[in-house]
Amino acid sequence: MDTDTSPAWQRHASAILSGFFGDWLEARNNPLAMPMTFFHGHEPVNPGSPDLENPGSTLCLSIHGLMELESVWAIPGRDGAHYGSLLAAENSDITPLTLRYNSGRSICHNGETLADMLDTLVSHWPVPVERIILIGHSMGGLLIRSASHFGQRHGHHWVEQLRDCVYVGSPHDGSWLARGAMATADRMNKAPRDYLRVLGEVIDLRSEGIRNLSRGEVLSSEDGEPPLLPGARHYVVCGLLARTRAHPVNALFGDALVQESSARGRERKGWTLTGEASFPGVDHIRLAHHPDVADQLRRWLL
Repeated sequence: MDTDTSPAWQRHASAILSGFFGDWLEARNNPLAMPMTFFHGHEPVNPGSPDLENPGSTLCLSIHGLMELESVWAIPGRDGAHYGSLLAAENSDITPLTLRYNSGRSICHNGETLADMLDTLVSHWPVPVERIILIGHSMGGLLIRSASHFGQRHGHHWVEQLRDCVYVGSPHDGSWLARGAMATADRMNKAPRDYLRVLGEVIDLRSEGIRNLSRGEVLSSEDGEPPLLPGARHYVVCGLLARTRAHPVNALFGDALVQESSARGRERKGWTLTGEASFPGVDHIRLAHHPDVADQLRRWLL
């Protein structure tokens, strides 16, 4: 697997385009549709032949969200450190990995691909894998749930080692902003004015990934709603725009993209969470690289 040497702006542009049109790009074999790739530091990891120095028996995989790259995890002023690498700094048995993927694909397709890639990675890991930690930001948290489902369905052994799932600002009940875009497009498509219908059609060009995000869907409609993976610990991290916990803007907008109730999966049935934490004054993007969140993960996972 080749190291990605493209300029940073090009990678970010590709991530944004993939988020909006990733399913369309993939259907046309467009090179802007990013393939799913594991990284250790800045180096890609071949799941069929992982070659790392001092691999540990615990894998910690961080999964970014819509239109993001693995760089979203980098904590400012910490020389590229992220949640996984900070955990590894205190426990040498942890190997931190990150994932890059085409966030415009449907979540169920990305989930099945991730499940298969994890199965290959764990099967070829240089030492026996005893524990897996999955950390997902926004859409990445939904991807964790989808991959866990497909791992179980396909009888993958890596699911038996999955001990901890951390959902960071993930819209389990859907994103109010994505739902708003969907409602706006629907109204404009029914408008009597041609120019409004055209605008509605433009908005409606959003990818399957965005459509899934609006409803918190992790599987196809035929497969229904999967439970949280039994036997694993499940943690939720929520952001809130205002520093004052009771400020009304927090109830309305949550972390700006995901309301607190959605991040906690209040509409999901039969959920039992191991831990929940909210961070007033921390918005959606900063949840992925905030020192206070890093401290919370350390208390939960070490």
